[in-house]
Amino acid sequence: RIASYHGNTNCLRTRERRRSTMNKATPSTMMDNNKGQLAVALPSHQPMPLLTKLLFYGVLPIALPVVVSYKMLTDKSYRLTTTSLFSLVNGATKKPCTDEWYFQDVGLLQKLWSLPSAAAYIQKSADTAPDSSSDDDGTPPLEYQVREGYCGSATQRCILKSLGYPSNSIPDQKGGESKPDLWCEHVKQIANESTHDADGMEIETTIVRGSDVTYEEFLSTLRQGLDNPNCRICCNYLRSALTGFELTGLWKFHPLFFVLKLYGGHFSPILGMVEQDDKEEKDNPFIAIFDTNHKYNGAYFVPCRRLYDAVSSIDVGSKKSRAIILVEKKSV
Repeated sequence: RIASYHGNTNCLRTRERRRSTMNKATPSTMMDNNKGQLAVALPSHQPMPLLTKLLFYGVLPIALPVVVSYKMLTDKSYRLTTTSLFSLVNGATKKPCTDEWYFQDVGLLQKLWSLPSAAAYIQKSADTAPDSSSDDDGTPPLEYQVREGYCGSATQRCILKSLGYPSNSIPDQKGGESKPDLWCEHVKQIANESTHDADGMEIETTIVRGSDVTYEEFLSTLRQGLDNPNCRICCNYLRSALTGFELTGLWKFHPLFFVLKLYGGHFSPILGMVEQDDKEEKDNPFIAIFDTNHKYNGAYFVPCRRLYDAVSSIDVGSKKSRAIILVEKKSV
């Protein structure tokens, strides 16, 4: 009995040492083997300010139906755009990507993380070379937005960190990065002001709007960008064109949520491309997006043609389509 006791004690100590070693692993090396996702820290809860609550739940539900109704009656262009957006989102509601087998398929995720374009977003160990994608504070390049409306800023941080810019030289997340032109202006400004300038590099951005290119050109641009080790791709798209309205319970009667699904764009980084096995779909590969909204649980796949539709959707504010943005690090 005594020998058995000591034997069990030694086993327990061995297990504890193993657990301790696992707990010291860097965040990026910790993969969920059941889901195939990269481990990314969830954002800390930030309560909504009182004024924002009043605006969100009090003023907008009353004002928005009036404004939208007026625009629908008086502005033909607005009416046609809204009708087109509703048709797109309603079609996605009937067949959302979230219900398809490929959306977060473990096998596809395993293929994704082996791609160089996705590996750039994986945090290496603390003792890697200074020119690696490792971050100075040991956190992974990928991160979630800390609150609604911060997706553009979160995407900037993900992309710049994956290009080697230290996290502590990049501003904290903020709102306001809602248009591709403004997003590009700010990401270049952040890069120029970063302390990571010893290698004589600068950031160049290229906006490719969905309505300005054919599907074939869109696919070719994605392939070229993902094949370039110095390039990252930001995607500004209408996510509801992929997922549908997603409204359940009484929320589906809330006018604000309905309007946001039609008009609210989203920013996230594109991680890679995985070809379909079906030969008939060789020109429609799966595109991997890391959704900066943690509610979507990280990376997911959508067929390229559906992403093209989501990127080609019109932003009623600018009256331009949404876009993918190539962010390339070049020598000065």
